[in-house]
Amino acid sequence: MAAQKISRKRKTYEPTDYARLLRGLIQLMKVVNKLQPDRNTWDIEGEWNGTGVIYFVDSRDQSLFAEYEHFDCRTIKLVNFGKPATRLTFFKKHKYILLKNSDLTREDKEQRITNYINELTVKRAIKLDKINKLTGAALSDERGMIGMMEQEIKTWQDVLRNLEHYDFAVSNYRRDYQYVTLNYKYRTSEQEYANAQEHLLNPQRDGQGVITQQRYNLIFVDTREISREHPHQHKEIENFLNNFSLITQTGKQQLYARPKPPESLDEELNSVASSQKIDVTQPKQDFPKSLFD
Repeated sequence: MAAQKISRKRKTYEPTDYARLLRGLIQLMKVVNKLQPDRNTWDIEGEWNGTGVIYFVDSRDQSLFAEYEHFDCRTIKLVNFGKPATRLTFFKKHKYILLKNSDLTREDKEQRITNYINELTVKRAIKLDKINKLTGAALSDERGMIGMMEQEIKTWQDVLRNLEHYDFAVSNYRRDYQYVTLNYKYRTSEQEYANAQEHLLNPQRDGQGVITQQRYNLIFVDTREISREHPHQHKEIENFLNNFSLITQTGKQQLYARPKPPESLDEELNSVASSQKIDVTQPKQDFPKSLFD
């Protein structure tokens, strides 16, 4: 496992310029010939379900997209422009962050806990406003939910008053963000090949998992070469997070807390780089709104 932290600043455009480039790229994407991958003849492995729409494009049409090579489009990705693939391997990556107690300032802890308490308080108030309209089992269930919220608010308020007695961690590990990634081989000379890797754009979804904005990935394929053959989850993360008895339940990241032991346990996970984004590759297993952000 290699720890990685990738940060890339997005390009900014005048709205009219972005719209013009996007319209041109959409039109070109619609009319360009699309290839149908043939698993019996192509050098291709893995599955790409779960990611955005994938179009395979003959490298002989690659020059049509030259104007958009450096266009930082949010919804369409030219995955391997200039490096037509001679071999394709798809797999999934589990991306997450993990911040340990020593990575969090007191102010950060206070802010995260306060935000969570405020969120629970608002949700409790909404439920209280609706409770008079309920009867029977629905009323009983709602009262039970309100009671649990009140208890959770009380618990986190106690933690907030006694920060020095708790260890904390922040992670989105159990949110299970999976990204389909492409590893591909391409020719660098008549005799030599190189490998490269790119993540694919995922569709945008709402809280229920319904796609609200589709994303597109264009993969350029060397059709003369593609038919030739060419030369775990992290248990320590699970064990570490299992030691926390208090966990927030909403948001992209979860806050973990536990009563502080006599000696700090920060070294439990010393093999994991602090505050870094870690990519975990797992071989996995087809094709398939506005294109604007």
